[in-house]
Amino acid sequence: METLKENQAAYYPGCALLTIDRAYNNSSKLVSKKMGIELVEIPDYNCCGIGEMKSKGAVSLYLPLRNMTIAKSKLGSKDLVMACSVCYHEFTRSITKVKENKKLLDEVNLILKDADEEEYAPEGEARHILEFLYNEKGPDEVKKNTVKPLKGIKVAPYYGCLYTRPSMYTFADKKPNLDNSEKPHFMHDFLESMGAEVVSYGNEVQCCGGRNVVQDEETSFTLCSQTLSKAKKAGADFLVVICPKCAGALDVNQPKIVEKYGEDSELPVVYLTQLMALAFGFSEKDAQFSDMISNPLKVLKEKGGFI
Repeated sequence: METLKENQAAYYPGCALLTIDRAYNNSSKLVSKKMGIELVEIPDYNCCGIGEMKSKGAVSLYLPLRNMTIAKSKLGSKDLVMACSVCYHEFTRSITKVKENKKLLDEVNLILKDADEEEYAPEGEARHILEFLYNEKGPDEVKKNTVKPLKGIKVAPYYGCLYTRPSMYTFADKKPNLDNSEKPHFMHDFLESMGAEVVSYGNEVQCCGGRNVVQDEETSFTLCSQTLSKAKKAGADFLVVICPKCAGALDVNQPKIVEKYGEDSELPVVYLTQLMALAFGFSEKDAQFSDMISNPLKVLKEKGGFI
């Protein structure tokens, strides 16, 4: 077993962050290391199992828990950091359910045993990258590492629906170190520490409908249009996200949304960690802004001095 060093953390990238959302993955690693923590990917990990939500019982729970056992058995870490809010939901849901139901825990471990995998012990936590960096380092560390303040840039933080909710799984509002479930502020604090101006627009925790975009495109596009247009009306230069599913809905699908609802829904979407990378002195190529469909590079050039 490889034991993590004090300045390292077990990290789970999931599926999307190695492909379409590589900008989020790479910028998360960049800024974490700059703040003094190296994210170490767990070996031989599997999908979080979001597609198994339709299943019942242990079958819908064991995939995230297998990853938790890998973090412990291979890296010696009970906790596991992840940047995807959908993955975070699946992990917190599975952990909570087996903690509350020993029968389910036994059934999960039977599946793992049949696959010659390590048994899962109900300990440790799944940690969202935003919460992790906030609690381990905090806004002061962000400010300390900011060499290119984001002065003159107005940003609209978009947390989405799964970063703090449902609180029955995340335990937001019940644990003092976690963000507020209805009015989160961790991203606000980070953005302000980098010198950006945060705007309020009312849709910070509104669902993007990303999970249902395939079977109900119209509803997702409507929800996304509402969020984008409200943020734009509030004066935002960027909508800032922390979830690849939200990025898929709001960034990748934005051309179709603009075609349907008009230019009021046209607004660059970027990951929080991309802006952090820029503020920390990394180049726009390092932060991979060009990966975003909604063209944030245009605004960064117009603002002057950022790229």
